[in-house]
Amino acid sequence: MKLTFLGTGAGEGYPGLWCRCPHCTYARRHGGKNLRANSCAVVDERLLLDIGPACFDNAARYGVDLTGITSLLITHPHEDHFYPQHLRWRQGGEGAMDLPYRDKLSHGGPRFTELPTLTLYGNAFVMKALDAWGEDLADLQICRREIREGEAIEADGGYRVTPVRGNHGGQRGFAHGYIIEKDGRTLLYALDTGLYDDDMLELLRSFRYNLIVMEGTTGLNEQYGGHMCLESNKKMLAFFRENGCLAEGAGMYLTHMSPHWCPPHDWYEAIAQAEGVNLAYDGLTVEI
Repeated sequence: MKLTFLGTGAGEGYPGLWCRCPHCTYARRHGGKNLRANSCAVVDERLLLDIGPACFDNAARYGVDLTGITSLLITHPHEDHFYPQHLRWRQGGEGAMDLPYRDKLSHGGPRFTELPTLTLYGNAFVMKALDAWGEDLADLQICRREIREGEAIEADGGYRVTPVRGNHGGQRGFAHGYIIEKDGRTLLYALDTGLYDDDMLELLRSFRYNLIVMEGTTGLNEQYGGHMCLESNKKMLAFFRENGCLAEGAGMYLTHMSPHWCPPHDWYEAIAQAEGVNLAYDGLTVEI
C-alpha cells in the first residue's frame, strides 16, 4: 500500500485562517512543510480517508489522481473532515458523456469523465449528516454503508477495513479511525481519537501494524477536548510496543496538528523525532 497525506492540519488549518500569532506568522513567511491543509489522506489512489475542503487542491498540487477512488472512509462529520460539496461535482453533463469532447464543451457540466461507483463509509453521525445534506446519492454514483466498530468491511480493491471508535465530539460513537489491511500489510489511521476506551484498546492490541498514523492535535500542550497531545502519542507508541503490535520497521506519523499547540514543522520535527515519532506533512508519501 502507498499512503499520501493530502492534508495534515487541524480544523483551523496551519496557519490559522484568522490568526497572526508567532506560529501562524512563521508558517506564512516560511511556507513549505509548515503549511498544512485540513487532514486527509489517500491509499493507492483508490481509498480516500476523509474529504476535507482542500483535499482536491492538494491532490492536484502533489500529482494525485482522485477520479478513480472507489471507497471513501469518513472518520466523523466535522466540516474539516467531511465537506460534501466536493461530492456534488460528481454530477455528469447530462446527455453529453458519449459526445466527442469538442461537442461536450457546448453542454457544460461538472465532469466529462466516467467514474466508478463510490462507496461512502461512515458511522451513524455521518449518515445523519448525509441525510441532512439531502442530495440524491444515486445521481452522484455514490452508495452508502454505515460502519460499526470492530466489524470488518471488505472494501473494493481487496482492502479489509476495521473501524475503531474514538472519543471525540462529546457523543459516544461520533468519531472512528480505521485499521486497513491489504496483501499482508496493516495501516492504522487514527484521527480525532482522544484517549481510547478499554474495549477499543483490546481491539487495537489484536493487530500488528506496518504503519500508524495518529492525530497529534494538541502537541506540546496537555490532553484536551477529545484530542491527543505528544505525551499521549508517546503513551500509545509504548502501548503498541509493549503489546507486540509493531511489525519490523514500523513507525508512527503524527498528523492533524493545530498551530496553537504544535510549533511549525521546522521546529517541531526534531522534538517529535526525539520521542520516537515522525511528523507527517502535506504531500508526504509513505510506502507501507
